[in-house]
Amino acid sequence: MKTNLTSMNILVDSSGSMASIASDMVGSLNQLVDENRELDFLVTYSIFSDEYQPIFIDKPIKEVAQFDLKPSGCTALIESACKMIDEVGTRLFAMSEDKRPGKVMFVIVTDGQENASAREYTKERLLEKIKHQTEVYNWLFLYLGANQDSISVAQQYGIAPDKAINYSTDEKGMRRYKEMLARKMQQVSCAAPTALQGVVWDDEDRKE
Repeated sequence: MKTNLTSMNILVDSSGSMASIASDMVGSLNQLVDENRELDFLVTYSIFSDEYQPIFIDKPIKEVAQFDLKPSGCTALIESACKMIDEVGTRLFAMSEDKRPGKVMFVIVTDGQENASAREYTKERLLEKIKHQTEVYNWLFLYLGANQDSISVAQQYGIAPDKAINYSTDEKGMRRYKEMLARKMQQVSCAAPTALQGVVWDDEDRKE
């Protein structure tokens, strides 16, 4: 595998409640990429509201042009996360060993809690998927939530407390969100594949 290559997978809430911060969210994501184009990352970006929608897949970070977000509908978070995990896992499994990224980073960004997933997509099902990918394949899951107790919510999905953090939806909060995520990208880039679980939200992140 390519030990220095990272598969970065971003799943962003596009439900109606995101309308007031959509432009700031897109701006932060665009800046995040622009400021980190030197990293050896493949970026996959998907959004979710009532439905899960992949936007682009495995783009070298140097080629990522623009993010997009048009909020509407409700929040099918669990269903969307399950689907994206399955899609990413299937693609990675199908890659030849010499092209497969050595590190996988999976980021969930939301401003609300689950309220629209199909009945078969339960918290327990998502927890099982995240636990499997973390323990067997060492994926790094990060959860950023607004208007909720992100640590408690993330734990229900199988994401460790030190991998979850709250962000504020005001202008300063959106800027901090981008800066915190950029630091995690830099840390992942420098980390060995076996050391990804050491990338956490620390006290400095939480103060911000």
